[in-house]
This record gives sequence, C-alpha cells and structure tokens, in this order.
Amino acid sequence: MTFRKVAALEELWSGEMISREVDGESILLVNIDDHIYAYADACPHQKSRLSEGTLIGTTIRCARHHWEFDACSGGGINPRNTCLQGFPVRLDGEDILVDATVGGENK
Repeated sequence: MTFRKVAALEELWSGEMISREVDGESILLVNIDDHIYAYADACPHQKSRLSEGTLIGTTIRCARHHWEFDACSGGGINPRNTCLQGFPVRLDGEDILVDATVGGENK
C-alpha cells in the first residue's frame, strides 16, 4: 500500500465532500461525522463526477441522473445493484492520506 497525502482535515469539514487527484485518479473525499471516506470520483453509471453532485446527510447524489450512494459504505441506494469504488484512507495527524494504487476496492 502506498498512502499519499491528498488533503488536510481543515479542508474537509463534516458533511462535505471534495475531489482531489491522487496518482492519476480522481478521488472523492467525504467527511461524515469526522470519519473520512474515499471513492473514485466517477458515478458507475456514466462516469460523471460525483463531486459535482450533492451530499445530503449520508447520501451522495450524482448530478447527472440522480443515482444515490451511501457515503459510509459506497453501496448503491438507487439503484441498489451498484456500488462505488472505494480506496483505503488513513489519518496522519491533520493530514488525510489515501492509497489509490491497485485501482481501489469495490465496496
């Protein structure tokens, strides 16, 4: 595993999501109750950027066709038969680190 710093905690408040580039991958960072999650910043439907959508509570909604995902698990809500590609996250002090090697993991 190769963890890289992608953001500082102060850049991502609870209830927010942002996009960052890591090792050539667009990564969506989501902060839910001070727990950080990382996913590919691409909706599985047509690869539009999830960061252009909305975060409502713990639901990520794609801006293009309103597909919805659970921000804590990456699992599909609408439709249920899909999921986001997740990446391991680690905190190092005030730094958010993500391992974007090996293409992530399916949640």
